[in-house]
Amino acid sequence: MKLKDKVALITGAGGSIGKAIALGFAKEGAHVAVNDVNRDNASSVVAEIKASGQESEVYIADVSGYESVVTMTDMIVDRFGGIDILVNNAGVISSASFLELSVSEFKRIMDINVNGVFYVSQAVARIMATRGKGGAILNISSLNAWQPFFDTVHYNASKASVSMLTQSMALELAAHGIRVNEICPASTETAMNREALQDPENRKAREKAIPLGRMGQPQDLVGAVIFLCSDDASWITGASLATNGGLSLVPPFGPQKYGAP
Repeated sequence: MKLKDKVALITGAGGSIGKAIALGFAKEGAHVAVNDVNRDNASSVVAEIKASGQESEVYIADVSGYESVVTMTDMIVDRFGGIDILVNNAGVISSASFLELSVSEFKRIMDINVNGVFYVSQAVARIMATRGKGGAILNISSLNAWQPFFDTVHYNASKASVSMLTQSMALELAAHGIRVNEICPASTETAMNREALQDPENRKAREKAIPLGRMGQPQDLVGAVIFLCSDDASWITGASLATNGGLSLVPPFGPQKYGAP
């Protein structure tokens, strides 16, 4: 087991990707602190983990609130004795053109996607540094951090911020033996986009654009996350791993073979 007896906090673990990671961690022997704002979803994940024989608890907290984050991490330390791994998975997305995007919606996306990563990472990194045993932090960024998508300027900006946070934290926390990496998914089928993907034409167009020819599933991301959080990646920090079926490789003029510019 790659994560045997490690204590892992996964934010947003009641959602599709967070749940897959939480169950994957438990399978690898980790004790999992399941964070979410939806108690029913989080409790369902914890029940599955406990059924597998691993320890797990629900921690309801909004990552965009610093005080609630500190309270949560203190509770996890009281319960498990420390935190070895953090996966910053909590995040939200919405669609609006730049000219129509409201200030309140821009702030909401940044509060959760960026401030949330900072708040939780700082609280957990302080715990890790005090313990002196190192640790691993894994951020869920996005292909949007590298390439802007239409009508998601706020989300694009938030994920670009996560990518720079990843590198900056990796640089500063290395002295404490804390590694910080990220994965950059795209076109992964989750509860948030599943309804839109029910449109056959929409799904076909998306799949056609992906070199590997299919939408990603949450389970497709789990192996990469486990690797980067395990001792197998003990010499890796500040890395950004594309987990998007090759979508980041598509040339500027699309997947057609146009040849040299």
